[in-house]
Amino acid sequence: MGKIEIKFIFCGLKKEFLYKLKSHLEETFFSEVEISSLSIDFSQAYDVKRNQYLAEVIINNVRGFKKNINEKWLLIVDVDLYAKGLNFIFGEADPRSGIGVISLVRLRPEFYRQKPNEKLFLERILKEATHELGHLFYLPHCENPKCVMYFSNSILDTDRKDKYFCDHCKSLLKANIVLKILK
Repeated sequence: MGKIEIKFIFCGLKKEFLYKLKSHLEETFFSEVEISSLSIDFSQAYDVKRNQYLAEVIINNVRGFKKNINEKWLLIVDVDLYAKGLNFIFGEADPRSGIGVISLVRLRPEFYRQKPNEKLFLERILKEATHELGHLFYLPHCENPKCVMYFSNSILDTDRKDKYFCDHCKSLLKANIVLKILK
């Protein structure tokens, strides 16, 4: 298929988390996954009044670094994200550029004044990474609340859903991958 690149920007995840994320994404997307870091200045995405970063600006700032249009890039940042018209987002994807971004901030149990829980934190990372990459493969939101492509309006939605695609979304993913190969 193609290659998926995970780019870490100003955040450090445990190597154990990186290996589990890599393994999960390779299995789920039938693709090679490469992990690296990327240093970019996305301070212009920062909104002082909100104390958040506009995800769209971060994605736009990275476009010039991506040379192969067939690659999918998932950026992982440790800043709070938002999109126009929304209070916050866990992540965002731009299928045309093949770039998505997820934030670790609201995936941590501590954000919700809960005790640190590495297992829960990792599960949330796997779900959000899979969800945004699903969008990069042109998958829409799913109505099945257990499917990873279900829209998470809150962390409770994220916790309820699975880290895998439902059968319908899995068949759409496979069809989209085959169509991409045939082009």
